[in-house]
Amino acid sequence: MTRKIPSGLTTGVKLAWAVGELPVAVYVVLTVGFLTFYATQALGIEPWLAGVVLLIPRLWDAFTDPLMGAMSDRTRSPMGRRRPYLLAGTFLLSASVLALFFAPAEASQMQKAVYLLVTFFIASTAITIYDVPYSSMAAEMSDDYNERTSLTGYKMFGARVGTLMILFGVPALFTSRADLVSGFQLVGLVFGGIIILTGLIGVRFTRHAPRIEQTPAPFRFVSEFRAITSNKPFRILWLAFLFQNLAIGIAATMALYLNTMSLGVGPALLPIMMGATAAMAMLATPVWVWIGRRIGKRPSYMVALVLAPISYLPMLFVPSGAFALILILFLIIGFSDAANQLFPNAMVPDTVEVDQLKTGERREGALFGAWAFCRKLGMTTGAFLASVLLSLTGFEPGLTQQSEAVLRGIREIYVLAPAALWVCALLTLLAYRLTQDAFDITKAKIRASNLPSDDLADDRT
Repeated sequence: MTRKIPSGLTTGVKLAWAVGELPVAVYVVLTVGFLTFYATQALGIEPWLAGVVLLIPRLWDAFTDPLMGAMSDRTRSPMGRRRPYLLAGTFLLSASVLALFFAPAEASQMQKAVYLLVTFFIASTAITIYDVPYSSMAAEMSDDYNERTSLTGYKMFGARVGTLMILFGVPALFTSRADLVSGFQLVGLVFGGIIILTGLIGVRFTRHAPRIEQTPAPFRFVSEFRAITSNKPFRILWLAFLFQNLAIGIAATMALYLNTMSLGVGPALLPIMMGATAAMAMLATPVWVWIGRRIGKRPSYMVALVLAPISYLPMLFVPSGAFALILILFLIIGFSDAANQLFPNAMVPDTVEVDQLKTGERREGALFGAWAFCRKLGMTTGAFLASVLLSLTGFEPGLTQQSEAVLRGIREIYVLAPAALWVCALLTLLAYRLTQDAFDITKAKIRASNLPSDDLADDRT
């Protein structure tokens, strides 16, 4: 029996799904924002080597992310297609994050680099197992254009909570111990526990979320790849999102160096400065949801892409120690960042119907697998580029005092490289044409073409 996907979702379902974003946010912000700093300052690994170590596992993700999506599309279980992977991924992710921060501090630089490579490889696989099926649920829970914006707003609110936990908590934790090695071990213990707690809550309370039970065609890599790459709106959005995440990866990697070295922020103010952007983004998300409902997702996203490079530029000139002004600048950055996270993630579910009209199949998992890979590739490549650029400034790992040339270089890396990438994202988005009217026409054509219907199941396992 065929039933229509509900266009309206209860607040309880949205909140339950938002909690499931916390493990993703904790992992992403922890690894992008602090792992390079941990490698260079706590373990004494050269920045370029740390960048290589943290980039290699992402090459593996090019295969595992889309494959994980295709697997979850074809999974049949009493828990539904997605939730079994959320459960398994929660335990593996928690354990691997804990292991990341227990590198043997007395080992040689190469031995520590190999340890990080192996544990980060496992962690990258774990986040794939969890995140790809989790994110794929967005396209299943509603087929309404604006409701998907609202649902993504809840998800982004959850992401900001996780981000705040990291940005406030990690500096407080690693500065609470006598040395960085033991401080980061405490970070691994605390946030490994938070991942398992919030992941299990997400698994438990999404059991009533709407889901689609469609029998997909047997998996064929060529047809899956062709369907993804021939989906023009998805392809354009993917490329814009890649440029955006390259920018975020560079800025996030440099933020701790910028605060502690170039801006002179001490331990007492560091959590506030590091968390200010995420705090503002959390407060601004409902505002951007309101704006998106009124002017559309694409125009709202374009406005945010214009604001992003403008908001970063003052960091080139703000005096070290001008903490009130620095805080205001981070808050301004957070306002645009809220929209730049909200809108692409609200737009990508709409591309599922474009593929369905063309092929007769729903590939939520495959599309969101490619989307997850885009975010990981962008952020990790951005972190790698930041580490290489940092090495070129003459940065000395393990030292708290750096030369004036290094301090100036940190500012330039934080501002100029991301600004250029934000502009690239904006120019790419100009070609995106999947407006609300176009999306509604796509859905009408699907209904009229008698494509295989989607049976909606209420999972009560």
